[in-house]
Parts: sequence; C-alpha cells; structure tokens
Amino acid sequence: VIGIFWKPALGIGGALVFLALGHEVRRREQLQDQAETASMRAAKETVARLLDDKLAKDHYVLNDLRLKVGREKCWIDHLVVAPSGMFVLNTINWEGKIVGDTSKQAYTWRIRLPDGKMRPARNPIGRVLRERRILCNWLKGTNLIWERVFPLVVLANKNVEIQVTNAEHRVLNPEQAVTFINDFCFEKPILSNAEVEKLALGLNEHQDQA
Repeated sequence: VIGIFWKPALGIGGALVFLALGHEVRRREQLQDQAETASMRAAKETVARLLDDKLAKDHYVLNDLRLKVGREKCWIDHLVVAPSGMFVLNTINWEGKIVGDTSKQAYTWRIRLPDGKMRPARNPIGRVLRERRILCNWLKGTNLIWERVFPLVVLANKNVEIQVTNAEHRVLNPEQAVTFINDFCFEKPILSNAEVEKLALGLNEHQDQA
C-alpha cells in the first residue's frame, strides 16, 4: 500500500502547497493593487483640488475626462481649459528618485525606491502626448492652434525626487504645474471667456455621449 500511494500522496500534497502559495501571492498582489489604486485616486484628488483652488477663475478644470475620437480613445486625468490655451495633465504617484529622459521611448526611466531597489518605468511622456494628440483631433475646426495645447506629467507624491533630463515644462510637481499654467495669464489670450466656456462644456457633453 505504501509503495502504491506514497508518491501520489506526495504529489497531491505538493500540489496543494503550490496552490496555497499561489493563492497567497495573488492575494498579496490584489491587496497591493488596491492600495496603489487608493493611493493613485488620492493623488488625483489632491491635484484636482490644487488646480481648483489656485488657478485663475476664468480657467475650467475637467477631471477624469474620457475622450473618443474615431477609433481612438483616452482618459485624461486633468484638462485645464483657459484663455491662454489648454493643458493636458497626466498625474503619477511614483515614490523615490525618478531618473530618465523625456526624449526617449518606453521603459527607459528608472525609479530608485526608498529601500534602494531600482525598477524600470515606462516613459509617461508618450502617454500624455497621445492624449494631447487625440484632444487636438477633437479640436479640429476650432480656432485653438496646436501650439497652445501643453502636455504635462505631474509627479504628485511628496516623496519624489525628479532627476529627468529635458524635464523643464514637461515633468513637474503639482505646485510647479500650477505656476506654469498661471504664468500664461500674463500673455495675450487666444480665447475669449465665452470660447473657453464653450470648449469646456463641449468636452463635457462629448464625455457624456462617449
């Protein structure tokens, strides 16, 4: 009996242990994903409040904007519509030292975590440029020229150090992003207040229909 059932029993026991370990790994991954999702949501809410509080009153802020143009679609974290132009903000909650180059493509950035470990990260400039392009396709037919649609990556975590090449006016913390947008208030506007409102309402209606 022992000769017949020893190996199968051992195999079943090993399989059960393997399944239990797999379940534990998945459970921890799910908990980590939930924590990251909650942290990301909190970061976006913080940036949204900052934009609402510190931008000029003639600026419209659209948060979590869904855009679909033709077969392409995107989800913009924050879009500011202002007399000086439009600002596409992609908010990220990375923590640690961010090392990269905005001119290079995917997976060329690195994050040095607080524990000293390094991990690769996708260059977020590609995503925000794609969001800008889709927005500009939606804007065709308006008098808002592409040069006044600005893509910004906002690193929202307080425990972040930005060491990114060619990051000026592209990769900012939340306060820097607000300053960058407000500085355009001193330039000659390209949109009237009525045009700003019309664009903001049009984007909001488009989102509801998408």
